[in-house]
Amino acid sequence: MHQWSSLYRKSGATIPECWPEEIKHECHTISVSDLWFVGHHMGKLCTKVATVDHFDAGGIHLSDGSRLDADIVVVCVGFIRNTHLCEKLTGTDTMKTTNYVGKHLMYLADAEIDHGAFNWFFGSSVLEYAKFFTEVYVAGLEHEEQVGEMLWGDGLPTTKIQERKWSGFIAASSKLLKAKADGIPYFADAAHNQVEKRTRHFYNTLPPVAYVKSNEAEWVELHTRLNGGTPVAPELQLPYFFKDAASWCEPKAPLA
Repeated sequence: MHQWSSLYRKSGATIPECWPEEIKHECHTISVSDLWFVGHHMGKLCTKVATVDHFDAGGIHLSDGSRLDADIVVVCVGFIRNTHLCEKLTGTDTMKTTNYVGKHLMYLADAEIDHGAFNWFFGSSVLEYAKFFTEVYVAGLEHEEQVGEMLWGDGLPTTKIQERKWSGFIAASSKLLKAKADGIPYFADAAHNQVEKRTRHFYNTLPPVAYVKSNEAEWVELHTRLNGGTPVAPELQLPYFFKDAASWCEPKAPLA
């Protein structure tokens, strides 16, 4: 977070006004690319925090009173749920935070990334989240008598399908992992195996040192591309802020 914050300031990109109280705005995700920062640094991008008030023949007028010339306007920011099909198929608009709509009936889909997503074992990855809860579903099939109430029981927290949030998945999975202390190891073992397999694959295919080196080369190339193909002198480039990133994720023990 420190490096990310410093990069915002150095590049000239507009710092989210919700900082430091919140990591992001409600209903927004975090998908800021290298291009975003390098583009701001080189004057190819600018940020306006406002809404569109109205259009004219050559651009848009914003709610802050400013105007922007525009040939193309692309609506692409924010998070809108599309859960109507699930509600229509199941006949319900609520579900458990374990992702169960009913007994042996699970609904897996993206949701609002709110608090804590980046400090949990499946992070903000929909794929990693789905991998884990697929294992949960299998455990529910194989050990229904033992875990059924933990997965779709009446006393579990519920949420509107339209209001699903990542924090609900995290809280539910955290409780399932803790069940190992009570002699129910399936969920904790699944999480451990998932992280171990992912880590081994990552280190075997693109170790952090190699990734950082490649990413830094792409960082330099972005300056060239945004400069019409002409290389930008190193002292004029936006500094690469993640040279030490490989050391941040060194394994505590040798990988098998």
